[in-house]
Amino acid sequence: MTPEELKNELHRCLGCKVKPCEKACPLGVSPHDFIALAKGGDFKSAAAEIAKRNPLAQTCGLVCPDRFCQSSCIRKRIDTALEIPCLQARIMEKGGLPDLELPASNDKHACVVGGGPAGLGALYEFLLNGWNVDIYEKDNKLGGAARLIPPYRLPPEVLEKEINRLITNERVNVYLNQEISDYESMRRQYDALVLALGEPKRRTLGILGEEESLDYRRYLSSPAIYSYERVAVVGGGEVALDCAITLKKQGSKEVEMFVRRRQEDMRIMAKDFAELEQHKITIRALSSVTEIRPCDTHYELTVISNRINAQGKAEATDAPAIKLSGYDKVIMALGSYFPQDEIPQDLVYAGDMSGNCGTIVEAIASGRAAAKQQIRHQEQATKNLNQASEA
Repeated sequence: MTPEELKNELHRCLGCKVKPCEKACPLGVSPHDFIALAKGGDFKSAAAEIAKRNPLAQTCGLVCPDRFCQSSCIRKRIDTALEIPCLQARIMEKGGLPDLELPASNDKHACVVGGGPAGLGALYEFLLNGWNVDIYEKDNKLGGAARLIPPYRLPPEVLEKEINRLITNERVNVYLNQEISDYESMRRQYDALVLALGEPKRRTLGILGEEESLDYRRYLSSPAIYSYERVAVVGGGEVALDCAITLKKQGSKEVEMFVRRRQEDMRIMAKDFAELEQHKITIRALSSVTEIRPCDTHYELTVISNRINAQGKAEATDAPAIKLSGYDKVIMALGSYFPQDEIPQDLVYAGDMSGNCGTIVEAIASGRAAAKQQIRHQEQATKNLNQASEA
């Protein structure tokens, strides 16, 4: 977005009093308010207005989908909705991250297990309330799934800067390469505990030869080490999109996406379809891979055709399966999950492991809500203790 485009987009805002964009944001950020400040040229205050509610403000501006604030924009009744996430990213770039102001310490100590967006959201909420926080992360960096977003969408230095703002203070201790399993012990050591363990299990199809495929997380974490001419990407969501476009940017000549449902059912934005077309990526909609078979130095796929039934679900047609060969690699990009029967009972958890978060902004909001729950619990416990001692 050029300076002129930024100016024009800001002035398209109607400044409506009902603020539907704020109501649609999982974190309650008010585009109405930060756009008004930016319109007046005060980008520093506009950035501070965003960052007070969203600790990963520029990150979310760069990667948020259009189904939250942008979808609710009243301007679309006239022509098109404001590109609010893009405005947010540019305002944060121009206005800069404000310093993190910490209230006086209350000597409470929280433990956050998991350093992805949900864990960082919990960390932020605890800090805003005067707590000290120890955060444990099993990997060698904080950021979680946000680290898998390709640089063309999220430059790593943006995420790094926002994370450093949260952890570079005397209230936070970060423990990397620490996988915690004894949660009861941690709960006894701290005044509050929030689990934000992400989605450790990848979704699979359970088909013959699936072990021959490459997990999307392995690919997106180090795409430069892989080099393929022709690749099949199984999946129709954002991680599949990221894999497909990254492959093209890394030099793959042919990339095909196998999508179980219709193209219009893919869980990506309208602008993403334009990018897929720009990179000449083939979308094989209503197609399910049922077998992956090594064939000499390549792979052969068995594929069946689907249709959408009266209940709106994808089901196989009676058409015979087809064989497609010549793929250098198959990338399985169906997403991940946390097994619900493995979630520790009677503990507070947040983010992807809750099964209710599909975006970074939702994960941050979930983490903040979990921390608030723990803070309220601790405040009530203290109140009860004081009442008992007075009695």
